[in-house]
Amino acid sequence: MAEEAVERTLCLLRQAHVYKLPPRPSAGGWRCQEWPKTNHIFSGRVRVLARGDVCNVQLEDATTGGLFAKCPLNNDNPEISVEPVADSSRYFVLRVEDDQGRHAFLGMGFVERNDAFEFNVSLQDHVKHVRWEAEHAKEVEAAALAPAPPPTDFTLKGTVSISLPAGSAPKPREAPKGGAPLTLPPPLPP
Repeated sequence: MAEEAVERTLCLLRQAHVYKLPPRPSAGGWRCQEWPKTNHIFSGRVRVLARGDVCNVQLEDATTGGLFAKCPLNNDNPEISVEPVADSSRYFVLRVEDDQGRHAFLGMGFVERNDAFEFNVSLQDHVKHVRWEAEHAKEVEAAALAPAPPPTDFTLKGTVSISLPAGSAPKPREAPKGGAPLTLPPPLPP
């Protein structure tokens, strides 16, 4: 489709910090308080791009625009790709991938809570849009495959006689102050 060729920037956030993560914790999830500050590896901007159903979170150098890392979003289960941490609304764990399909987990944090909110909402909006398009495509396909309803027959059956009383045509009323004359409504049937 021509629409899929268009790349859209869903959000561009000016400042984020990226951290090398310690080994994955237990079932409690990631906690940003456990990330050593010495594990800070990058500061730059975050760009969320969508092309059709494909959405990528790109970590870029703020001055050169060079790509540091890319995180493809899983539309069916976005928490696999971008996981919020348990102890802050400003930090996330990204599953980044290279061109050979190898992946690693990086911690990402925003300085401003509003940036984190905008990032989260843009991902949710993309997933919601993809799911709506999939549902709409199924409905269109189902409607195309469904048989057309039989035509409704509105013809009158048998002999029908309609009689109007002779000479009982309603007299037009005068419109107020020079307007067009008004007619009475037709009489109600018995």
